[in-house]
Amino acid sequence: MEEKEEERFLHVIIRQLCDELDIKVEKLSYGWLLQLSKDGKVRHITRNHFDNNPQATGEIADDKYATYEVLKSQNVPVIEHTMVFNPATRTKYIPEEGIWNTVVAEFLRYRKVVVKSNDGCMGKGVELCHNLREIEIAIQKLFYQKENSISICPYYDIKTEYRSFYLNGEVLLIYEKTKPFVIGDGKSTLGELVEALHLPDKKVVRDNLILLDMGTVPQKGEKVDISWKYNLSGGATAKVLDKGELYQKIEPLVIKAGKAMNMNFATIDVIQTVDDELYIMEINSGVCATIFAETVEGGYELIKDVYRKALKALFE
Repeated sequence: MEEKEEERFLHVIIRQLCDELDIKVEKLSYGWLLQLSKDGKVRHITRNHFDNNPQATGEIADDKYATYEVLKSQNVPVIEHTMVFNPATRTKYIPEEGIWNTVVAEFLRYRKVVVKSNDGCMGKGVELCHNLREIEIAIQKLFYQKENSISICPYYDIKTEYRSFYLNGEVLLIYEKTKPFVIGDGKSTLGELVEALHLPDKKVVRDNLILLDMGTVPQKGEKVDISWKYNLSGGATAKVLDKGELYQKIEPLVIKAGKAMNMNFATIDVIQTVDDELYIMEINSGVCATIFAETVEGGYELIKDVYRKALKALFE
C-alpha cells in the first residue's frame, strides 16, 4: 500500500513540475512508468527511479552489500557488512563447511548484530539480534521469503540518522530522523501512551510493538523508545537539518559517497554514532519523499524543488 501511495504522490508532483517546465508527460505501462519529452529528448521515471543514474549504478545501490563493497574499496566510511548466501538458491557460492561458521564468527566478533535483506527497504526484513537463536530465526525467515542473500552487520549505537538528497555532486537537502518514543506520566500504560502517538498502521510498526510490554506503566518523565529503527514509515519523525557545523561534516561525506558510486541522483543515508562518528548506511537509487513532504512544515515545497532540479538535469 505504501508503495502505491508513493507513486501517486510522485505522479502528482511530477505533473506539476512538467507543466511548469514545459515537459510533456505520459503515463505508460499501466502507470508503472512516466515518459517525459522535451526538445526531442525522451526520459523515463519508473516508480521512484529517475533516468539520471546509469543502470549499473542503480543496481549496485539496490544491493546493500554491493554498495558496501564499492564504498569500502574507495575508503568511504560505511557500515560493515558480511554477506551470507541462501543455500537453497545460491548453492555454488556456499563453502564446503556451510554458512554457519561465518554467522557464528560474526556474532562472536560483535555480540550484537543486525540481520537484513540485501535489497530491502523501509526497515522491512531488518532484525536486531542479541544471540545466536535470534540470528538463526532472522536468517531462516529471510531465506524462507526467497531472499538470495542477506547481510550481517555489527550493531552501531546510533545517536541520530540523517537522510540527504544528492544530485550531480551537490547535496540539496538533509533531514534528521528521531525514533518514535513516549514519555511516561506515571499513570498511563505503555499501550495507552503509544496509542496517543497515532502511529501508521503498517507491518513494520506492528512488528516493533510486539516486542514491547504494553501493560507496563513507565515512570513519570521516563523515555521509552518504541523502535530502534529510524524509518519514517515506522513512526519516526523528520526535521530539516540547518546548514551549521554538523551539516558541513555530513555534506562532504555524502558527496564522496555519491561520486564513489558514480551516482547522479539519490538519497544517501548517514548515521551519527554516540561517539560522533559518521558512516554511510545505505544509498537509495529510488528517491522517496512522501512522508517527509506530508509531515514536515514546508516539506512539500522542499521536495518539489529537489525533483525540479532533478528534472532539469535530465534535459540538460
